[in-house]
Amino acid sequence: MSHKVTTVQRADLSLDSLATIYGCCGLFDMCSDADLMSLSFEKQNKFLDWLSWQITSVCTIKRNFLNWVRPEDCSEGYLGDPCGDAHGVEFGTCGFELRDFGRLRRHGPTRDATRNEVRFCEAQPRYRLDGSPITDDREFDMRLATEGITQDLKRYLVSGNKATPGLFDGLQQSIKTGYVDPDGRRCQSMDSIIINWNSNNMAGGNGITWNGAPVANTFAFVDVLGAVIRRIKQRIQWAPALDAQPLAVGDIVLVLPSFAVGCLLDQFTCWGVCKSSVDMVAFLNSLEGRRFRDGLNGGLFGAGYITIDGLIIPLISYDWGLIQGPTTADIYVLTGKVGNIRLLNGQLLDMRGASNGYPEVGYVATDGGRLLTWVESDGTCVRQFVEMGPRLLNWAPWAQVRFEDVVCNVPGGALSPDPCDSSYFIESSFSVASCPPA
Repeated sequence: MSHKVTTVQRADLSLDSLATIYGCCGLFDMCSDADLMSLSFEKQNKFLDWLSWQITSVCTIKRNFLNWVRPEDCSEGYLGDPCGDAHGVEFGTCGFELRDFGRLRRHGPTRDATRNEVRFCEAQPRYRLDGSPITDDREFDMRLATEGITQDLKRYLVSGNKATPGLFDGLQQSIKTGYVDPDGRRCQSMDSIIINWNSNNMAGGNGITWNGAPVANTFAFVDVLGAVIRRIKQRIQWAPALDAQPLAVGDIVLVLPSFAVGCLLDQFTCWGVCKSSVDMVAFLNSLEGRRFRDGLNGGLFGAGYITIDGLIIPLISYDWGLIQGPTTADIYVLTGKVGNIRLLNGQLLDMRGASNGYPEVGYVATDGGRLLTWVESDGTCVRQFVEMGPRLLNWAPWAQVRFEDVVCNVPGGALSPDPCDSSYFIESSFSVASCPPA
């Protein structure tokens, strides 16, 4: 099926020096027998997949919850006089409202359109690892822009704040206390659980709080983790629609940085079978300890699992926005769904509305409406744009938990996959690929 492609005209474009993959200034020596390269930079991400992103064209979502019912003024319910007046009942509501979407947009380098299919040498075209050909620089530039947006999404999924135009509320904003509904009513029953671990390691320590209330220093991380899981399960039991659903493996998950996974599984091992925390190192080096610890590896998402009161809770390693220092992590307990009722998920604005409504502009929606692409031009200078409209939908803040500032010491420290993070790797600066290559 062919598409008529037009472009938006601009008057301020100038060619970039960023290296190309094709053309007269190829980034790689494609005429040699070098290894095949792949343009699939971003692989699937287990946490993004777990959030079960939905495509939607609905801008505003508003619901009211009947969050409590009780006897009127907590009066007594008995009545000795069969002809006497009875007391009534009363109830409370709490509202939820989510408006609009974030707007993530990136563009690729500005290119000379007349050089798009110029071949560096006779050995071209080059092929991806799956055997399909890389046909032109436009595909490469679109891939670069999409890569940038994917990284933006991973960061803002944690740190996003809708108070900043173009952003949406990420986990740090949507998992909170002090919940107030759109009508200004305080809804304490909607509050999330925020555990400030106060830069202690997983053995526990001083200054730890649960929504501001002190937690005794005798409790280790797994003790408090077990308490929050039981609290979530208790609240689920209070909701008839949720209590009727079975909790499946993966409905509740632990999301934490990769470097903290080992610390949690080690601490869980000692919590479960050590005689005391003093025995942790010796026990982990014993045959029994290694067997128990190795049995916690794998799990539904490959990062391991723990069991609380018979409920298997898989771990998802996620290094975007959760590394708070060389030895410090934020850890989330997230309830994505209960049975077939989803409580937490991502949504993406359906971009097919733009491509269908303005075909003359040349907008093209890709990936089932998840991305919108277009080209802007000035003469033969062209630039590829990619846009996405994400947001996070959290129906049950009370079923979500954040542990802040948990310390985990590992050799080498934390390592982030985010090239904008100081813990990406040791280099202090980047050498940007330019044309001609240096």
